[in-house]
Amino acid sequence: MQRHAATALILTACLTQDSGEADWVPVNVVPSGYSELEIDRGVGEPTLVIRSDEELNYVVEMDIGPFKGVSVGEARFRSWLENSADSEIGHIETTFSGDYAGYKLDHQLHTRHLSSEDIALESFDTQRGSESRRRELSVLKRDGVWTAEYRYDGHCSGCEDESHFVKAFLGLGKPAHCKKCKEGKHRVWREPRVRTAPANTLDFLSSIYLIRTLILTESEGLETPLLDKDRLWNLSLTAGEEKDVSVPSGKYACRRIFIGAERPESEPEGGKFSGLFGMKGSMKFWVHETTGVLVQIAGELPLGPFDLGVRIRLKEAKNAPAGLRPLDD
Repeated sequence: MQRHAATALILTACLTQDSGEADWVPVNVVPSGYSELEIDRGVGEPTLVIRSDEELNYVVEMDIGPFKGVSVGEARFRSWLENSADSEIGHIETTFSGDYAGYKLDHQLHTRHLSSEDIALESFDTQRGSESRRRELSVLKRDGVWTAEYRYDGHCSGCEDESHFVKAFLGLGKPAHCKKCKEGKHRVWREPRVRTAPANTLDFLSSIYLIRTLILTESEGLETPLLDKDRLWNLSLTAGEEKDVSVPSGKYACRRIFIGAERPESEPEGGKFSGLFGMKGSMKFWVHETTGVLVQIAGELPLGPFDLGVRIRLKEAKNAPAGLRPLDD
């Protein structure tokens, strides 16, 4: 699997580190003269393009009774490039912060695409707020075979770590290991799950950026293997109707993208496919008609005990493709 870089900006963005990525240390940035990293995913496979220093900010809204467009959070998508001693690395990250009826959610998805011959993709999924969890996914070559490694954390079921102990009610008794709580510090990594996977497998966050290739190549549809946790799916991206979509940053000429996921015959039954931030049901993706930049998502978003119908709407774009312009600009 080969990758190559094309031309222009200097990287200025830095990754906000998280306990789920504690082993990773940033290295030197991509030198001046690079603005894009093209991920060559193999013969006949659509190329994934990652831009340097791009940042897209969104407002998350929902309708509550007679009140339309009530803000319940914010989302940000950004991408940047990095150059290490032995590989070029393209980063894609999205964060979501929401608060509804006392339930707080801070969710970060971060994916790295590497030009290494032995590692294709590393993905980190971290949730904080009213509940906490961590997930990690890697697609790498092991003993010459492309392999997916998935691990996740769960509440500790019992140990001798005193930091996992809680005081007895009213001090009547000795401290004891908590049974189950929402504290992130009480969660421990489970044993990783390992399976074979195609070298060109993507995660869902990366597939959103693959939509740009669909638009730029004027294709009507693309397909790609995709891993959701350790489940393999055949993901399809299909261009649909045209529509002018109004968002806080302006009105844009858009195409609707239909996203479908089918279970390969080789996969066992069971398991449900989930989209960005765990979104489910019918998701409506609207992207700019010439650049493929995401303008709006509408769908059902789980916030703790609530499943909310939300709209994620573009409010600001920094270092986006030059063709991203509102109709009234």
